[in-house]
Amino acid sequence: MSNKKAPNQIYEGDMYNEGVKQRFMEVISDDSKGPYERIFIRSSVVEESLGRDMYDFNIKEIENVLFHLKPKTLAASKSNISIISSYLDWAIEEGYRSNTINPMKYQLDDWAEKFIDKNIKMFFSKKEIDEIIEKCKNAQDAVIISLLFYGANGREVSELRNLRPSDVNFETNELILTDDKDNQTRRITTPKECITLIKDAINQTEYFKRNGHIAPNSRNTKETSELIETGYVIKPAKTKVVHIDQVNTHVVYGRLSTISELFNIENFTVKNIQRSGMIYMAKQILDRDGHFGDKEQYFEICEQFGVSKFDNHGVEEYNWSAMKSYINMDMIKQFYGEGSLS
Repeated sequence: MSNKKAPNQIYEGDMYNEGVKQRFMEVISDDSKGPYERIFIRSSVVEESLGRDMYDFNIKEIENVLFHLKPKTLAASKSNISIISSYLDWAIEEGYRSNTINPMKYQLDDWAEKFIDKNIKMFFSKKEIDEIIEKCKNAQDAVIISLLFYGANGREVSELRNLRPSDVNFETNELILTDDKDNQTRRITTPKECITLIKDAINQTEYFKRNGHIAPNSRNTKETSELIETGYVIKPAKTKVVHIDQVNTHVVYGRLSTISELFNIENFTVKNIQRSGMIYMAKQILDRDGHFGDKEQYFEICEQFGVSKFDNHGVEEYNWSAMKSYINMDMIKQFYGEGSLS
């Protein structure tokens, strides 16, 4: 093993000792560099305060970094640990770390849980989702939230954008969803309340700008925009751009962003709304079966929400293992208590 000395403090960009960290990242594929860069930028605050590169930290100092990263889920916390540990392994191999033992290797399996920032609200109960929907002046906005909560999504929310009135069975509450990924279709059943919102969205002809909150000093004081009939449930508002097809992804994200801003709701994203729906479905399964946690029960949720599959030794299986970090008994109790759903 070489006995290299780390370069003096380098503050190129936002990383501490950036020359060393960039050298480490040379062995990482370009597609995977993003999470590493994010961690190294965030860790620089702790590194600068201690005047040392993270590769020379003891376990308490490493924990300081892991807390500072504020992971929102167990999966994110484990990913942070894996990245930092790989950096320490590399630093030991290259002779940068004075202590040739990686202290992260000797932590217990549940170590990652302590770093999760439980003060960050990521998910929403059904009651909260219902209250948000109730505040929506546009059925066109409300239906996006409801569809996500009850299982629709797809690549770039294409299952929502591709939904046509003819894909909706108003008698059985079934939807035919089309994903842009390989043009795949699937069927799901949603509650009547979601079907009612779909019907309202189809019938809506005028869109209330900013949920009806137009600033008095706005140059364009007209409260509504005309919605264009495109043959899809989710319609674009009439602008200078001519729409003849389904809305693009940015329309869906933009409408959610506006609701988030107007109602002051943090982390109100496509992923978090859908995961909130998964937790609600887990609660329904718990009420039905009297327990929750079996592989088959997770597969029910995967089926409803279109979770991707992978080849597990020749058998196609849902990629469900990561779901256990946010769909579990503790999460169900947090949002719904220990009693039955009201």
